[in-house]
Amino acid sequence: MKLRYGLLLLTTIIFGNVFAQKSPQPISKVDQVKFVSQPPLTGVVDSLYTYTAKAVSNDSTAKIYYVSSPTWLNLVQPVKVDSATGLVTFTPKVKGWYTIGVFAYSTKGGYAAQMFVVTVTGANYVVSGTVTDATKTGIKDVIINLFKTDTISTVQPLGANSGFVGQGGFAFWTITDANGKYRITGVDPGSYKVRAISPSKLYLSQWYDGKTNADSANVIRVLDRTAPTEVDFVLRSTYVEPKYSLSGSVTDTLKAAIKNADVFLVPSDFALNTNNSIDDYRKYFDVYANKIDCRLEGTSQHVVNVKTDTNGNFTAHLTAGSYIAFAKAKGYVTEYYQEQSSLLLATQIIVSKDTTGINFTLAPVPTVVLGGIKGAVIDSANNVGVAARIIVTRDRWFIFDWFKGARSYVVDTDTLGNFEIDSLPTGKYYVFALPLGNYAPAYYYDSNDSISTHWWKMATPVPVGSSTVEDIDIYVHQFSISFSGYGSISGKITTKGSTTGIPGAIVYASKNNEIAGYTIAGTNGAYTIDGLAAGSYSISVDNLGSESTSSKSGSVSYSGSSSTLNFSLDQTAAAVTSVEQETTGSQPTSFALGQNYPNPFNPATTIRYTVAVSGTVSLKVYNLLGQEIVTLANGYQKAGSYQVTFSGQGFASGIYFYRLHSQSADLTKKMILLQ
Repeated sequence: MKLRYGLLLLTTIIFGNVFAQKSPQPISKVDQVKFVSQPPLTGVVDSLYTYTAKAVSNDSTAKIYYVSSPTWLNLVQPVKVDSATGLVTFTPKVKGWYTIGVFAYSTKGGYAAQMFVVTVTGANYVVSGTVTDATKTGIKDVIINLFKTDTISTVQPLGANSGFVGQGGFAFWTITDANGKYRITGVDPGSYKVRAISPSKLYLSQWYDGKTNADSANVIRVLDRTAPTEVDFVLRSTYVEPKYSLSGSVTDTLKAAIKNADVFLVPSDFALNTNNSIDDYRKYFDVYANKIDCRLEGTSQHVVNVKTDTNGNFTAHLTAGSYIAFAKAKGYVTEYYQEQSSLLLATQIIVSKDTTGINFTLAPVPTVVLGGIKGAVIDSANNVGVAARIIVTRDRWFIFDWFKGARSYVVDTDTLGNFEIDSLPTGKYYVFALPLGNYAPAYYYDSNDSISTHWWKMATPVPVGSSTVEDIDIYVHQFSISFSGYGSISGKITTKGSTTGIPGAIVYASKNNEIAGYTIAGTNGAYTIDGLAAGSYSISVDNLGSESTSSKSGSVSYSGSSSTLNFSLDQTAAAVTSVEQETTGSQPTSFALGQNYPNPFNPATTIRYTVAVSGTVSLKVYNLLGQEIVTLANGYQKAGSYQVTFSGQGFASGIYFYRLHSQSADLTKKMILLQ
């Protein structure tokens, strides 16, 4: 799979244009540049931070130069960058979080950007220890998380271009060696809570000392500069845990038994990449995604796979917990428990005793023209593939059949982030990536700037015909370590005007216009966003087919007074955004949305569009968080050509989306405001 080079949001695009102006080249001769180096993400006050950035070009004759971000870009730390070697240096004077921007451009016109956050501590203290089992035998590859309990409520002003982030959390991690020993350096003095995450199901994860949650965990004090602070763990074996039987059947739509069908049962946290209070699967995937089989249908110890007998019956034996179950058989469409097609909507099964009646009804693959989608999930900062779960959802079935509505299909990428999903009936599909590890989910968005979106209304539907659509690449980015903690925000997502919970909604916490964390609403619509540092956040919800809702402000406290925020969503859209009767999936050529001009713009820009058939039309502008910021048009319009002026006065510099909606189509484009 060819991976297109990834750039990072506004700064990448703006500075890329600047660099291209330095070495103008015909478009056909512009090369592709990408970073191949990884920066250190920690530093110490009054100590020199160094990092040698390395970028390469696909043109062997190109010469690469390096620069830092310009001083006028707020919130980016001024650093020295050697233009020839890429050596980055700066000496932080205050502890905190510093955003660093390094840009590489070539003599052939190509360019790339790398931005990252460096956590700067007050001193180079050490926390070390040993993790063993009950027999005193060391356990290797245990993940050790260290979270500071002290809340930073005020910051020292560092100037307009300091790059310093205010509230946040100091978090550190490492893994144990072959003897179960670990050592964390560069630790800031203060109070911490420590967690040990087991690398396998042989042992139970825990908080120090032997606790099952952060609230009850013992606090350690890191105050001695001369000697390490010792924190040891003894992990309890899971061998003593009882197992329960779970049984059911797999039949077709005529109630005939399907023999030799596969039934998979996967822990919900493993399937959905969650980071609950004790078993942080996101950190687990960060460390092990390239070493173990993380697929839903894989061979790892987390996946239980059983076959049905000649009567279509099956029995599995599971430890207590929450599971997602699905069944598949050759010639049939895969089904999740209780006739769900999407992983996000899968009904979770709570196993605490022997359970029967877990039945599946599989529908045959439709006898229509089938196509496919092929692409990759890519880290936008360093252009490497990311393992992920891929969910593609059709916006509408144009042929009446037994599905009678929108349907989803689920597939896992390989360890390099590549995916291919086939047997898709003709139509348009939203392609959603749930990356494994500490990445924010994203939809496919058709952009040469390597940008994706967290919001379904900004996504680009992919038309599928009788062949495979390729290069559907989804770009994702990691959460900043400065947001890491052990606090949470919770609540419930319901349908507007009722108390009915909405499962599968994605709930995001953001700070400083960055996604800080997320979760997926459960079967009853309840949600909890774990792993947040103490501080204030903006909470928003995205649910395929639902109208967007305003974000709400919430706060995380380590003292137990975190926010509880509930949301009501209007589901009248019902996951249908295009109702034209056609088989190719293309938009009508006479209903069109033009690119705004000028772009980038300051302070105003013009948007042109055409309407083919008289009717209700809306044109709205959204920010990167998917929040509607202004309505430019909304009402009945006759067929014809239109233009409207959007003023960016009062809005911050950044990327914005504008969306044209009618009864027949949705069109979305991106524009850049540069104040």
